[in-house]
Amino acid sequence: MATVRIRPRDERPVSGGDGVRSRHGLSFGAHYDPERTSFGALVAHNDDELAAGVAYGAHEHRDVEILAWVVDGTMIHTGPDGVDTPAPAGTLQHLVAGTGWHHDERAAPEATAHLVQIWIAPGMDDPPAGEPSLTHHRPDLATGPFVLGLRRPGVTVTVARLAAGDAWSPADGEFRHVHVARGALTDPTGAAADDSLEITGTGVVELRAGPDGAELAVVTTA
Repeated sequence: MATVRIRPRDERPVSGGDGVRSRHGLSFGAHYDPERTSFGALVAHNDDELAAGVAYGAHEHRDVEILAWVVDGTMIHTGPDGVDTPAPAGTLQHLVAGTGWHHDERAAPEATAHLVQIWIAPGMDDPPAGEPSLTHHRPDLATGPFVLGLRRPGVTVTVARLAAGDAWSPADGEFRHVHVARGALTDPTGAAADDSLEITGTGVVELRAGPDGAELAVVTTA
């Protein structure tokens, strides 16, 4: 039987400075919490805002999958080859860090970029890390939810846009993390923009959008 717990935005620890503000849904960086190190395959969930032109700073990842859903503005990704790739609002960036990926991300100079960062850890039985890859998806959510299967078996990321009052049930799984990127939900519990729901256990859970609709980013671990 599925149980639902709301994680309001105001309960998320916040890191900020130099034009970057990040609300952490799980243990992250200086905000270590031994009871919040993962939720299924999800090991980091950050709701980030970068001021216009501001970058995270060059850094490297290894053996992790990182997805970034751009909610507002434009994020510019600079790869290890120095090539810039703009990712406007409505883009899902999928990085498989593999044996190592050195990069940076920044907001375009025109406006603040708002994005949701999702980190997925490899499973115990997954194959060794291979060559890194970077893919940008720009789904048409007006035609229905976009579902992306990840390298780790049984893990998906779904982006869905619901019209006012619409109901939708995410795919079943032992762990389902639902983030309200825009709008609000009225059922199964009230959730505003930047709130998250943590659904534990299998069973159908119906989500219903509020009067302004809802844009959702869902991580499912089977």
